[in-house]
Amino acid sequence: MKWGILKKSVFVVAVSCLALAGCAGTPAAAPTVTETATATVTATATVTASAAPAPVVTPAVVATPAATTAVIPANVVGMNAQALEEELEALGFKKVIFNSDTGKTVLLLSNWTVTGIDNPGTEQATTKSVVVHVTK
Repeated sequence: MKWGILKKSVFVVAVSCLALAGCAGTPAAAPTVTETATATVTATATVTASAAPAPVVTPAVVATPAATTAVIPANVVGMNAQALEEELEALGFKKVIFNSDTGKTVLLLSNWTVTGIDNPGTEQATTKSVVVHVTK
């Protein structure tokens, strides 16, 4: 009896496949579509251009201030280095170099005494270095 049910199932499946295949038939040819488009385009363009003169770029002129000068003080021997530095800064000198007579590094100016200065009494540009000699 199992065998009979199996035969019927196979038969039903086979008939269903044939029926579906027969329904499908041959595909119909797609209809041919012909489309005609006619377009008439008329374009008129009027362009008026006026060229403005290009801006004139001139390089910026930076005025360099005239080198200010000051006279290096002459009577400095025995002064405290801190006091001399303040005096030189008041005159406008920006670069003061303290040179130790013993070769030590000069850190705290108030602990040093001035033993000399380069070019005393001469006028010098305040942008140049002033060398002050000191000792402890």
